[in-house]
Amino acid sequence: MKSNRIILILIFFAVGYFLYYKDKPGPISKLWETVSGVFNPKGSSADKTNPYKAPEPDNEATATNNDSEASASGKKKTEDSKNEDEGSLFDKLKDKVLGPDEQKENTVADHEIPSFALPAINKGDEIIKHKNYTLRYEEKYEVPAWVVHKLRGEFTKGRADRSGNQFIPDKKVEGNSALSTDYSNSGYDRGHMVPAGDFKCCQDLMNETFYMSNICPQVPDFNRGIWENIESRIRGWAVRDEELIVVTGPVLSKGMETIGRYNKVAVPKAFYKIALYYQANNPKKARAIAFLLPNEGLFGKRMNNYVVSIDEVEKATGLDFFAKLPDDIENKLEANSDWEAWTRVQ
Repeated sequence: MKSNRIILILIFFAVGYFLYYKDKPGPISKLWETVSGVFNPKGSSADKTNPYKAPEPDNEATATNNDSEASASGKKKTEDSKNEDEGSLFDKLKDKVLGPDEQKENTVADHEIPSFALPAINKGDEIIKHKNYTLRYEEKYEVPAWVVHKLRGEFTKGRADRSGNQFIPDKKVEGNSALSTDYSNSGYDRGHMVPAGDFKCCQDLMNETFYMSNICPQVPDFNRGIWENIESRIRGWAVRDEELIVVTGPVLSKGMETIGRYNKVAVPKAFYKIALYYQANNPKKARAIAFLLPNEGLFGKRMNNYVVSIDEVEKATGLDFFAKLPDDIENKLEANSDWEAWTRVQ
């Protein structure tokens, strides 16, 4: 009897281990893909859609019902969101069996945003923290004012897949975020501030980039053109430099056009993106570059035409970036952006 119990326990943990790691990069996920492919040939890579196109929900009617329920829930958090954050039963068992030292993948410490990277925070600002990014949400406009994430070169490599993701409301937002269907048939893309492609390493981190608190309305040709090119270029710099801090957001102002079936989502007239290379043990080598672009289809335009100083972005947005850096370093970084310093081989 005792041996039978041991065998059952081993089988339980073997099945649990397989189910837990089947979606993570590695040989187990490859085996799962192979087995799944036999029974579900329609899930082949040939059927995947354009990764740069913001997809509509697979079933508009279902999405509408879901969004209606989210809207009708009142603009308040529920206890469900707290329960979701506590993790599954298997996660708790895994903690006890494997121990914390055996679970290094996707730890919070790997993605924690250093305080110097955040723009100045004022009393009353709604700050939302996820594993891989921190943002300030603007209820008035139903978009973020800024989103900050740490981008390591190693994060850009892996087999995480965005094709099955759906844009979902962010329950961490106090009054609920915008909804996916607010963008439906609007003529605008659901534009990521933190790109999904920055987290090819880990499926769970890529999934988090689809929270609606990380999304702004973008002109399709802008989102899939020069904006995607800038995102790709910064990923290349992260591989070269090992780690960057990236700050992204819209330029918000009065009188913006709005879209939305349930919420009034502002359509920004421009967007910015800032990349910072900074090592606390060698601050003299710190450098930063900023882009400020109109939310338009910029065919044939070169990204270096939109390089500006951080001071110019601060003037356009009213934000104070890198306020916790030493003043001499902050002033030097924000006074100008040197395209050549970023493009030449280091």
